[in-house]
Amino acid sequence: MKLTAYFLSLVSALLLLIVALPASACGPYPPIIPTPDYFRLPADKVKSSTDYDREENLLLWQALTSDRIPLKDIEQAVYKDSREKFDAHTGYWPRTTDNLFYIYINNTGDEEIIDFLYTAKSLEERRRKMNSSWYYPRKKEWSEEHTDFDDIIESCREYRGTRLRDRYALQLTRALFASHRYAECVEYVDSAFAAFPDTNLFKRMAQEYAEGSLIRLKENGLDSILDDAGDFDSRVEAMAAVNPDSPRLIDYIRANADNTVGMLRIVPVLRSLIKNPKALYKGDWLFALAFIGYECECRPEEARAHIYQAMRQRFSSENLRDLAWAYKMKLDAVAGYTGSLVDDLRWIEGKADPLQADAGEWVRRCRNIIYENWIPGLWRSRDYTTAILLCGYADAFDCAEIIHAADKHNMSESEGYINSHDYGSLSFQMMQSLSSSQLAAVYAGVRVSSPLKDFLRRLAPVDSDYFNELIGTLALREENYAKAVQYLSLVSDDYNSSLNINTGGYLACDPFILSYIHRSGYTLSYKDGEWLPAYHYAVAPSPYNNAKLDFARRMLELEQMKKHGRTADDRGLARLMYAVGRMNSFESCWALTQYWRGWVGLFEPSLQYWEGSFCEHNYGFLYDYEYSGREEETHNIFRQETNAALSMLTTDDARAKAQYLLGNLRTIKRRYPGTPVAQRLATSCDNWHSWL
Repeated sequence: MKLTAYFLSLVSALLLLIVALPASACGPYPPIIPTPDYFRLPADKVKSSTDYDREENLLLWQALTSDRIPLKDIEQAVYKDSREKFDAHTGYWPRTTDNLFYIYINNTGDEEIIDFLYTAKSLEERRRKMNSSWYYPRKKEWSEEHTDFDDIIESCREYRGTRLRDRYALQLTRALFASHRYAECVEYVDSAFAAFPDTNLFKRMAQEYAEGSLIRLKENGLDSILDDAGDFDSRVEAMAAVNPDSPRLIDYIRANADNTVGMLRIVPVLRSLIKNPKALYKGDWLFALAFIGYECECRPEEARAHIYQAMRQRFSSENLRDLAWAYKMKLDAVAGYTGSLVDDLRWIEGKADPLQADAGEWVRRCRNIIYENWIPGLWRSRDYTTAILLCGYADAFDCAEIIHAADKHNMSESEGYINSHDYGSLSFQMMQSLSSSQLAAVYAGVRVSSPLKDFLRRLAPVDSDYFNELIGTLALREENYAKAVQYLSLVSDDYNSSLNINTGGYLACDPFILSYIHRSGYTLSYKDGEWLPAYHYAVAPSPYNNAKLDFARRMLELEQMKKHGRTADDRGLARLMYAVGRMNSFESCWALTQYWRGWVGLFEPSLQYWEGSFCEHNYGFLYDYEYSGREEETHNIFRQETNAALSMLTTDDARAKAQYLLGNLRTIKRRYPGTPVAQRLATSCDNWHSWL
C-alpha cells in the first residue's frame, strides 16, 4: 500500500512537471477540415434583383451600340454620371473624354439614345429629389396626381420609334408610379408590354412596379402577393417559366441551397428544365439535381449519375462548370472511384495557380475532397497506403508547393536534410495511429510505382528517415524492442537532431530513474555483473540524438536478463528496471513513444462548420494516449510488475537496491540499514536526511 501511495503521488508530480514544460503551451493544433462552397452560393456573392437588372441592362446597351465598348464605360455613362454631366458630354460642344460610350454615341450622332438617356436621368434626378428627407413639395403636389412628372410622361408617350420602345415604356411606368398614379400604372403596363415576351428585361422590371401599385391599391390581395414572394418553390417555377436561362434563376436557387425542403420541392421544375429544348444551360440543372441527390436525399449513386450527365452539357458560366467538376471529384471519392483521380488532381492544381485570385479556395476544395470524402472510405476499406499517401498530398497542397513540386521530387536526400514535416498534419496523425507492421507495409506500398502514386509522391512526404523513425517509435510503443532497433538504426543523425522532441529536450530524460533522482542525482546501473548506485544527471544539457535507439537496446538487454539472469536477484532487478523503463516511456519520458503531450487535443480534427459527429465517426481511429485508456493500463501493469519483481528478490542487498530504484529511502534506512546501498547513501548523499 505504501508503494502504491508513493507511486501515485510521484506520478502526479511528474505530470505537473510535464505540463509545465514550455512546449506544451503551444501548438501544433488539431487540423481543420475545410468546408468550402460548391453548389451553394456564398453569402458575399448573393446579388440583389437590382444588381441582376443592371448587369443585364449593360449587356443590352452593349449589344445596341458596340461590343467593343467596355461595360465599365457604359455603366459610367448610363448609371453613374448625373444628368448635368451627361449633358456636358453629349451637347453641342461635348466635353473631351476617353469614355468609349460617349465617344460612340457622339461620333455616330445617335440622338435617339442621347434623348432617351437625358429623359431617364431627368426622371431619376426628380425621384431622388422627392425621396430626400429635405424635400418639401409645393402645395399643388399634395393633390392626388403629382404634376412634377407630367412632362416626362408626355415625352415618353410621344416616342414613335421601335428601337427603344420597351425602354421608354419602362420610364413611363416609373414616372406614373412616382406620381402615385397607381391604377393608371397597372393599366399601362398591361397594354404597353403586351407585345413583348416575358423574358424582356424592361417588361419584368415594369411588372414589379405594377405589383407595387396593386399592393398600394389593395387590389389582388396584399397578403397573397407577399406570400408568393416568400414561397421558394413558387418563385423558382415562375422564374423558370419567364426565362430559364437568366443567371438570376440559378443564383436564386444556389442562394437558397440550405433550404432542404424547398430544394426537394423544386426537383420537378429542374427535371422539366432538363427536358425543355429551349433551355440552354442543362448542366446547371443537372448539377442542382446532383447536389440535391447527395446533400438532401442521401443518394450518392443517383447524384453521381447526374453530375456525370452535367459535365456533358452546357453551363451558364465557366465558374459553375468548374464547381461541378470539383463536385464530381467529391462524388467519385464517395464511390471510391480512382480512374480519373490523377487527371482531376492535375486539373485542380491548375486552379490553384497563385496568379488566380481564388487560388486559396481551390486549395481548400482539394483538401475538403480528400479529408472529408476520400480518407474515411479508404480507411474503412483498410487501404492505408492510398489513404496516407493521398492525405500527405493534401497536407502539402498549396500554391507554393505545387510550383516547386518538380524540384522537390528530383532532390536527392544526399543533398542535405531539412526536416519540413508537420507532425501536426493529418497524414502524420493517421500514420502514428497504425501498428508498426501496418506502417511498414504502407511504406513498402508507397514506393511501388503506379500513375496515382507517382503523382502523389510529388508532394507527399515519402523519405526513408521520416517513415523509419516513426515505425521504430511505434515498435517502442508496442514493446517490440527488437523491431524498434531494426528501424531506428536506419535513421540518420541529421534527421534525429531535427526533431522538436529532441531539440526541446524531451528525449534527454533518463527513462530508468524516477523523479526523486532529479534531486538526488543517483541511479542504478548494472556493471560487471552487479547492480550499483551511480552518479548520473537526469537531464542532459544537450540534445540526445540516439535516445530512442539506446532505450530500445537497453530494454532488449533487460528482457534477456529477466529470462536468463544469473540469480533470482538479477532477474528480479532486471524485471523491476524493465517495468520502470516501460512506464516512463509512456509517462515522464513520453517522447520515446509519442510526439505530443499537452493541453491542446492534437488528435481531434474538426470541420470548419458544425456537422454532428462527423469527425468522431470518421476519424475516431486517431491515436491519443490520454483518451485511449492506455494511461490506466500503463499504471496497472507497472504496479503488477513491481510487486512481481519485488517478490522475486531473495537478499536484503537486492531489496535495498529495489527500494532505492523506487525512491523509498526511508524504507532502506528502517529495514536494510546494514546494506551497501544504505551505507553509500549515508556517506555520499548530501540530501539524505531530507528524504527521511
